Amino acid sequence: MPPIYAIDKHLMACPVCDLFLERPTLLKEGHIMQCPRCSEVLEHPTRLSIKNDFICVVVGLIFYFPAMLLPIIQVSMLGDTERMSLLNCVQTLFQTGNIGVALGFFFTLFCVPLFKMSLLLFVMTRLYYKVSSCYIASSFKLYNAFNAWGMLDILLLSFIVAGIKLNADAELSEGLGLYSFIILLLSSALQTQLLDKRLVWRLIERHGD
Repeated sequence: MPPIYAIDKHLMACPVCDLFLERPTLLKEGHIMQCPRCSEVLEHPTRLSIKNDFICVVVGLIFYFPAMLLPIIQVSMLGDTERMSLLNCVQTLFQTGNIGVALGFFFTLFCVPLFKMSLLLFVMTRLYYKVSSCYIASSFKLYNAFNAWGMLDILLLSFIVAGIKLNADAELSEGLGLYSFIILLLSSALQTQLLDKRLVWRLIERHGD
């Protein structure tokens, strides 16, 4: 759990014991700030977190297109077999007249993950290699805005529910797109968990123009 900052920007509170401490002006990378009362680690900036996020983004980009284009599931019913991909789902929604649902589905599922990974890749690359850019701060703000629109985990849950309901009436088999989608979902979750936003903003202040 990240430390909770007080109203005074020069103070911070330990999230475990609520001890107020003076916020360090610049904690060097690799150093650790601990609470003197309960020994809770408050800050531990390291460029390794930038590298790990970079790796997660690259993995996500590699499996993004297979997850969206390859068949997710194969349904066999009454001798008829149909392979469905996420792109097929969007096309079906358009063809059946559900344009609003199709546009929302396309934006949240196709556009948002790609925008998020592209923005984070831009930010992590510039910070890791210490390349100055006037667009780093705005790109990271835009990434945080898009982060609230993620719904990959909800879609996976809907696949599970649909599979349980259809299992009694049809023969289901997974496709390569499903495995790619799961890897994309895991990489997206790791990006969020490993991202040290305080470190990113401090590096932006130091290297961003």
